Amino acid sequence: MGCLGNSKTEDQRNEEKAQREANKKIEKQLQKDKQVYRATHRLLLLGAGESGKSTIVKQMRILHVNGFNAEEKKIKVQDIKNNIKEAIETIVTAMCNLSPPVELANPENQFRIDYILNLPNHKDFDFSPEFYDHTKTLWHDDGVRACYERSNEYQLIDCAQYFLDKIDIVKQNDYTPTDQDLLRCRVLTSGIFETKFQVDKVNFHMFDVGGQRDERRKWIQCFNDVTAIIFVRISTASGDGRHYCYPHFTCAVDTENIRRVFNDCRDIIQRMHLRQYELL
Repeated sequence: MGCLGNSKTEDQRNEEKAQREANKKIEKQLQKDKQVYRATHRLLLLGAGESGKSTIVKQMRILHVNGFNAEEKKIKVQDIKNNIKEAIETIVTAMCNLSPPVELANPENQFRIDYILNLPNHKDFDFSPEFYDHTKTLWHDDGVRACYERSNEYQLIDCAQYFLDKIDIVKQNDYTPTDQDLLRCRVLTSGIFETKFQVDKVNFHMFDVGGQRDERRKWIQCFNDVTAIIFVRISTASGDGRHYCYPHFTCAVDTENIRRVFNDCRDIIQRMHLRQYELL
């Protein structure tokens, strides 16, 4: 009579061993991912349109993610040119609509206004030398400048003067936007954008959900576990008045200014925690 031994072959035992090791690696990786997730601060940016949410996200990239690569800068060239087109169209249109209206300093430039007002309205507009010539000449007309000075009476993108002053640079075929150009560039945010960065070995994920107000009830549930919601707005002081004061003239497109404000906010939070545990 034969003895019953282990019915598993050597190959089967090796396969089971490999599976156990694979499971251990997966479990270990899941635990690691869980720890990383818990240690990551998720920041949701909310605020009114044109309040500076997207600009703050760009600043975090410049300060903590080595800025923008060459391909990203190349893509933004068309958006910057569109900003110039939108700016000059808005200004010359307002010249007739304001009360009282604004006249051209040089009436011979009227045909240039007619050219601008008859441009096709699409994002892939072909920016010809003729466009830049007419735009530059109009921008140097004192009447157009006078209309620009009254921009508080109509809606004009805040980067208008910045890019109109840089027409000769932007029109070059080899033009590459600077970080400041990218900060000034205005594009309607549509979609949810995530930016990952690290500050003092602490991981942050910042979400910009601009342009999603109509569907807010659908996407807001995706952010139930955010660490903080940052409302980009002006807030008045409240409480007992015992606060550390960090006075700054804040400007979203000033990188060094944003760096100081970010550091001061971090200092305030650290002081709050130290005071909570009676360490300060």
